[in-house]
Amino acid sequence: MPKLLAFIFLLFVTIPLHAQEPEETRPEVELPSIDDCIPQSVKNLGEPTIFPFRKGLVTAISAASAKAQIHTVQGLNHLHGGWEFEATRHFAVALKEDPNCLMAHWGMIMAILSPSPETDANRLAASQRMLELVEKGAGTELERGYVYGLIKYIEGGPREAEVAFRKVVEKYPGEVQAEIFASLFGRGGYDEMGSITPDQEGAEKRLEDLMKRDPGSALPLHALLLIRAEAPDLRPSLGLARKLCEMVPDYAPYFHLLGHYEWRCGEHEKAAASFSRASKLYLNWVKQTNCPPADSEGWIRTECYRVAALASNGDFENALASAKIIANTEIDPERPSASGTRQILWDAKTLPARVLLRRNADGDHEKALLSLPTPEEMRPFINHSLSYWWVDGIRLNLEAQRLISKGNLEEARKAMEALTVHGQAMSKKQTVSMAVGERSEWGNSFRALEVLAAELRGDFALAGPPEGWGSALNWFRAATDRQKTVTLLSTPPLLTPMAMRLGDYYMARNLTKEGIEAYIEALSAFPKDHETLIRLKKAYIKNNQPAEADKIIITN
Repeated sequence: MPKLLAFIFLLFVTIPLHAQEPEETRPEVELPSIDDCIPQSVKNLGEPTIFPFRKGLVTAISAASAKAQIHTVQGLNHLHGGWEFEATRHFAVALKEDPNCLMAHWGMIMAILSPSPETDANRLAASQRMLELVEKGAGTELERGYVYGLIKYIEGGPREAEVAFRKVVEKYPGEVQAEIFASLFGRGGYDEMGSITPDQEGAEKRLEDLMKRDPGSALPLHALLLIRAEAPDLRPSLGLARKLCEMVPDYAPYFHLLGHYEWRCGEHEKAAASFSRASKLYLNWVKQTNCPPADSEGWIRTECYRVAALASNGDFENALASAKIIANTEIDPERPSASGTRQILWDAKTLPARVLLRRNADGDHEKALLSLPTPEEMRPFINHSLSYWWVDGIRLNLEAQRLISKGNLEEARKAMEALTVHGQAMSKKQTVSMAVGERSEWGNSFRALEVLAAELRGDFALAGPPEGWGSALNWFRAATDRQKTVTLLSTPPLLTPMAMRLGDYYMARNLTKEGIEAYIEALSAFPKDHETLIRLKKAYIKNNQPAEADKIIITN
């Protein structure tokens, strides 16, 4: 592999195509077939339709036919839009139409890059064919630059991929797609304090420059919104997210992105409407393609996030009803590693319990426990997914909370200790999570369990003798500090603002000023959260601040 990498680098930078080792000196290796490159889930469906990507990617592709070119470009547009499964369907058509299309191979690998037992063999087959095509001089110099960028990512990670795509941009200054990939790979995100990192700032600046160069293109706008989606405050960019959906009005992933921005900005009704729009678009696609839930990750993810928006708006009745429906989505036992199956296991199956945790009414702990999948239901998936660690962690937390509410503190202590042991064991699964392609799900859930464990200890302290109440403050503070913004446009694993619980603690201790400050802190992380607004309004009234209370409008 190092020799081949060096060859590809030199090929791209300095050496003409014909300067290769003579064909006859290389050993003959039987290449995988095109069929080997295509996931079975894609083979099960018919040929995809052409989506009218207004303001999308338009680029020349080296291919033997117009059909191969069209479907490769379609696949690239879906890849940029974040709909990897639909991208694979188009790349599959292009591969069948032209087995020597370099960018169709590259696109297929990019679309199934995340580890999964369902697609690992396909990715390997496509990679072998792609490298052989490069050695034979297939594609243009620009297209081989994309191959080089992909290989550098696989070998050295995002930083080396960014450098590789920068080289492409330097040689082809007008290549928008390469600039986008360089920015995506080069972004640095935000630090623990929520401040933008220099790398993130640079990536955003480059994408903003692309937008100025081509204000009608949706690609750099979507890329900017994507890398900015975890920023502490999304309000300055909300208008851009709405503009994106105006530019491409019928694309489900863009409406999911808009829903995320609306929710993070506290526009919960608009968020629910955006997620509903995305869900309908996904469902139309499901009906047209006969796509099973195992391959309908986008629809499941969108429905789960819609439930979160409803709960944040205080509409627990509809949130719970919708959560129960999506939680009952059928799982194909023959496809435990499919992306849709994983979304059901990690997100949908626990959603009713998480809504009930958020509502926190009398009896909700018992109802939440009953809503979780039983160990027997999770057993068929234990060897394929780490989701049972998340389910069992929630179960232990709910059981401890239930016991605290019943005044059974000794048994609650045992459950609390069991949750601690569970968390310690789960922490050792990080490497496994990366190997099976569940790193993001594992990370979000593990951090959520840390938050729940801290909140639980606070509740336990409050349920004990008065001399221990002071420690509850530290635990609620710890829960607040550990609650972070979720990644990858995912449904928040916890729907309760922990700073709101901190505010409740202060109010119960008659520390109204501190309670108001905590509620305001909660609203900075969960803007316009319905229950927090109600508490803040009451706190202002209690603190003799009627003018501040009047500023808070409770819509439902």
